[in-house]
Amino acid sequence: MVEIAMIKADVWDDRKCELGEGPASAGKNNQRGYWVDITGKKVLWRDLDTNATGEYSVDEEIGFVIPRAQGGELIGTTSGPYLRDADGTMHGLPNRVDVDGPGEKFPIRWNDAKVSPTGDLWLGSLTAEFTPGEAALYRLDRDGSKMERVISDVTLSNGLDWSNDGKTMYYIDTMKFTIDSFDVEGKNIKNRKIRYTADPDEGFPDGMCADNQGGLWVAFWGSSEVRRLDENFKVSEIISVPAKFASSCAFIGPNLDILMITTAQSSGRTGDPFDDGEHAGKTFICKPGATGRATASFAV
Repeated sequence: MVEIAMIKADVWDDRKCELGEGPASAGKNNQRGYWVDITGKKVLWRDLDTNATGEYSVDEEIGFVIPRAQGGELIGTTSGPYLRDADGTMHGLPNRVDVDGPGEKFPIRWNDAKVSPTGDLWLGSLTAEFTPGEAALYRLDRDGSKMERVISDVTLSNGLDWSNDGKTMYYIDTMKFTIDSFDVEGKNIKNRKIRYTADPDEGFPDGMCADNQGGLWVAFWGSSEVRRLDENFKVSEIISVPAKFASSCAFIGPNLDILMITTAQSSGRTGDPFDDGEHAGKTFICKPGATGRATASFAV
């Protein structure tokens, strides 16, 4: 039996998010961590070196924030995505209406997103009440000119990342409890395979990030844990998080050996549990013994 290493995460930022998500590294030496409070309609950041903090509010729920190569951020508000300049100026990009047409049957927002090794933005959606099959996974071309729907019949599009060689994409549809892989061919994907199926008692697989050693670090909503799956998709490490709803994680810092973990007080869905614990909704860090990759920026 393989021994599972146990790791403890510590509070890094005391600000409580209603629904903390979307951690990302940015800045010189990747010392700045960004994340969003989805239902709180905010983007937050903290600097590892100086402990300086900041935040700004947006007009809609916001699923993700990603650094731009030329400065500013790419943000996934409900009607977005948008390019946000350093001075706060917003520029619209193709969105779901351009792909699916007007008149969505259910309230829908963006959720997890990442820039692929080819520079394209992959971004997933969900409905406010997690309506089965009504969400999707989309791809926005690296120049910001065109968005396409790639995977339909999704309920809650969540974590995604790529292998070190860029030949495999990993993807979570939370309500299926699975972590899947796709073969990458150019900017396209094919050959979907289930690699890990979580037991409902483990919690819901949520956001994730890959490390440089072939592992996937997955936040499990409802279990107060982030778990690492090794190259054989076996649990090799478990991070204990002092908040029930761990939502996602990302590597930050000059050596990319610090894992930042976001948490939430609630999913925002009607009737779902609320975590009123002391540390619910705060942001955590730990040194898990692995190194990862900096958050890939969007070129535009």
